[in-house]
Parts: sequence; C-alpha cells; structure tokens
Amino acid sequence: MFGELIRQHRLSRDLSLREFCIALEFDASHWSKIERGILPPPKSEAILRKIADLLEFKEGSQEWFELHDYAALGAGRVPSDILTDAELAAYLPLVFRTVRNSKPTAEELVNLAETIRLNVNRHHLPDRE
Repeated sequence: MFGELIRQHRLSRDLSLREFCIALEFDASHWSKIERGILPPPKSEAILRKIADLLEFKEGSQEWFELHDYAALGAGRVPSDILTDAELAAYLPLVFRTVRNSKPTAEELVNLAETIRLNVNRHHLPDRE
C-alpha cells in the first residue's frame, strides 16, 4: 500500500526511481523493495517529510495523511495522531472486532469508512481533509 502510493505519485511527477532516490538520499535498490512491498516503509518522520516534500504533499492534505497512515500501517502501528485522540482511540477496539469478526468485503469497508467519516464530521471532531 505505502509503496504503491509512493510509486504512483512519483511517476505522476515524472520522477524516475533513480531521481527520486538521489533527491531522497536513499539507496535505489532498497527503495525499490519498499515500493514493491518487500520491505516495510521508513519509520523516520524526517524521511516521511522529505518524501512529502519531493512529492509536493502539503502538510495536512489528504495525500500527506495517506503517506503517514500507510507508513504507520506498513510498520504495524496505528497512526500516532489517532492514538493521541483519546475519544477516537477508544473506538478502535470496536472497529477492529467488527472487521475481524465479519470479514467485510472491500465495498463494505468503503461504506464503513464513509459512515465513520460522516459521523466524525457530524460530531465536530477534527477533520483531516
């Protein structure tokens, strides 16, 4: 997920793997493995910020959050901004149990995400878009 996101945005900006890695100061063969999902995403906030800059993701934009969310998930973590919101984090076990027990389809997951997004906005929690 993380690697594919980066690859899509890198290619849409006409950046070759080599150009991207030179600018990122990262080994191209190592980065190629990240893009193919063989290696996990980088954990370093400094590297994620550099990637966001290279791909022209404005801080706080949807792309910026996707970058950080996929990096966290690729490392087996819940994004830190979600964990620091105690009210939101309290609902995570319910979401995990629901998804684990019902094995929803991709369409059902999209619908669940949309329902959550609408309810979060309705309750005036900070919106990440």
